[in-house]
Amino acid sequence: MYTTMEYYSNIFPYIYVNMIKVGELSGSLTKSLEQAVRYLDETEELNRKLRSILIPNIVQFVLLLVMLVAGTLIAIPAIQHVFDELGTEEKLPEITLWFADFLDKVILYWYIPVAIILIIAGAIIFYVNTPKGKYNYHYFKYKMPIFGELIFAIDFSRLMKAMLLNLKNGMRIQESMEVSKNVVKNYVMLSIIETSINNILIGSSWVEPFEKSGLAKPMMTEMLKIGMQTDLTEMMEKLVEYMQIDIDIIMEKVMKALPQVIYAIVGVVLIFFVLVVLVPCIQVYMGKFLFSAYGV
Repeated sequence: MYTTMEYYSNIFPYIYVNMIKVGELSGSLTKSLEQAVRYLDETEELNRKLRSILIPNIVQFVLLLVMLVAGTLIAIPAIQHVFDELGTEEKLPEITLWFADFLDKVILYWYIPVAIILIIAGAIIFYVNTPKGKYNYHYFKYKMPIFGELIFAIDFSRLMKAMLLNLKNGMRIQESMEVSKNVVKNYVMLSIIETSINNILIGSSWVEPFEKSGLAKPMMTEMLKIGMQTDLTEMMEKLVEYMQIDIDIIMEKVMKALPQVIYAIVGVVLIFFVLVVLVPCIQVYMGKFLFSAYGV
């Protein structure tokens, strides 16, 4: 069934297809389907929460930028024209003059910033599509602020769940890892898994690569080590339960930290808007420049 689903990869999510593959090869299709559906539900719930936080704040941020640019291009020249007509010695704030001059140059030489943006975007895309670039990009995803820890925890949890299904159905650890490794797409995780498989072949510890990566928490690797000395299947069940609790905790932290970061960015733009556009408008409203214009 999974080979047919792979053919329609534009319809079936990658992780879903690989969960079905694990279920078919391990003989636990029912459990694998339940896992896949649970994963899709959890992912949709997470995406819904992120959208509810991001979309309103992004809209607010974009509107502030539009107001900033429009105010600088329309209101500031009008205020400057009033000052010039009356011959006042009052001047617009330095930051307003600087930003207005900056926008004028950007509009005049628009092709330069556009070319710079295109070159930078092209260079990044080219680099990310190289093997080394893709590996570094995937490593950055695991180490990035706010989301990195969550992304790694989800990938590691998927791997452990897939391996657990295979082990319960009599597969050896090496076979279990070989079948399960495709439930993740991250190159860093895949390289760790390949190293673990190679360690098994030479009689070394398969847990060691996860430990040396510095990405897995000590609790995760210690539970696997204890499982190797006692009952691995039972310990992995406990590890999966622990991982789910850990993911919920990390998700709560993300939901608390993300709005603060967005509010900080919007706040900086808002302050800049006040300094550049609103302060000159207040100057006109207060009429102080009239005293200077009439020599009072």
